[in-house]
Amino acid sequence: MPYTMPNVLVVDDSKMFLQVLVQSLEEAVAGRIISAGSLEETRALLDQHEFAVAMLDLNLPDAPKGEVVDLVLEKGIPVIVFAGDCTDQTRERLWSKNIVDYVLKEGGESLRYAVRQARRVILNREVKVLVVEDSEMVRTMVAGLLRVHRFQVFEAANGREGLQVLNANPDIRLIITDYEMPEMDGIRFVRAVRARHPKEEMAIIGISSHELEYLSARFLKSGANDFLTKPFSSEEFYCRVSQNMDLLEYIQTIKDYSEKDFLTGLFNRRYLFAQAPSRIRKKQKRGGAVCLAMLDIDYFKKINDQYGHETGDVVLRDLGKQLRRHFAHRGIAARLGGEEFCLLLDDDAASAAASLEKFRREVAATDFTCGGVRCSFSISIGLCVSTHLDLETMLKNADEALYMAKNNGRNRLEIWNNLDTTRGLDV
Repeated sequence: MPYTMPNVLVVDDSKMFLQVLVQSLEEAVAGRIISAGSLEETRALLDQHEFAVAMLDLNLPDAPKGEVVDLVLEKGIPVIVFAGDCTDQTRERLWSKNIVDYVLKEGGESLRYAVRQARRVILNREVKVLVVEDSEMVRTMVAGLLRVHRFQVFEAANGREGLQVLNANPDIRLIITDYEMPEMDGIRFVRAVRARHPKEEMAIIGISSHELEYLSARFLKSGANDFLTKPFSSEEFYCRVSQNMDLLEYIQTIKDYSEKDFLTGLFNRRYLFAQAPSRIRKKQKRGGAVCLAMLDIDYFKKINDQYGHETGDVVLRDLGKQLRRHFAHRGIAARLGGEEFCLLLDDDAASAAASLEKFRREVAATDFTCGGVRCSFSISIGLCVSTHLDLETMLKNADEALYMAKNNGRNRLEIWNNLDTTRGLDV
């Protein structure tokens, strides 16, 4: 299924509040923001569009008792409610409807919180969560709460089942686990999970109705990120879940800043030099040949001079996108700087050469448009194949092969092959 940008529905009768909210959403959410000021307008929009999340004023002139909330919920759309004030009775009534959240109109921080929640609901569609709980009633309840926020939910009745689910779905990002379970309790389960999944990649929230005072500390010392005592309110549960997911996202953002090139999204030079040596040694110990390629864009200076640096950036981003699509799952794709890129591939020599040659041809045959200007570009590639050389030597030899490709006419692949005495092999 092709990816489609999500629609966000915003309903409020205050034009000023609506304008500020829409502007805030446009800055934070990759989607289309569609607004309405009444129940009647909302009903018409629901017939015209599908929505990933809705942010609704509780009291509208033509819906003073929250009728708009019921209308939108009937369509199966996650709802965040805005209210001028919220009594205990109103709060309980809203939570009973399985809303995502409610937010009081108390100022800038409340608005920012609501926007973060809307963004989180959209992101949650790609997030897998595992609930490990031996009580079917509690497990169903917790899983239901998570599905309201649009998580992909998996369930297990004990720690051993949980590990089986995790083995089949290693990209699970959040685990909610009980303590008292048959076969493997929550503490042992958390320790087993942490042996393979660090805190910066996966969050774990322990839950228990047990009255032992030190249980929360045991969970945390075993590797859990957080702990909740049963019974807990939906509101507290969601706050803990959102806080842990936000923390994972912050960690990933910091990691990306340190490891990724901001323009192309590829790994940067630092990541390559930190990760490649061990990968090279492991493959060489197994007796395999290592394939490392250097490539750059032909006549890149002319592209900048003729079309401007903005177009040059478009070329770099486009090439980065193509490199990620073709090679990110087959090794390390990195930008070394400027128009120079490096690929450390898991393929054997013949497969690597064939893939690089196919990629070179595709790049040369692809046109792109920037500012109404139709352009094309080509790349030259130098490939080093070796069974014993280190990273720096392989980079030097791949760069030498790249120089040969430039000298021999550009838009071509040259190979420095350490498997025999032949160099500059034709593909």
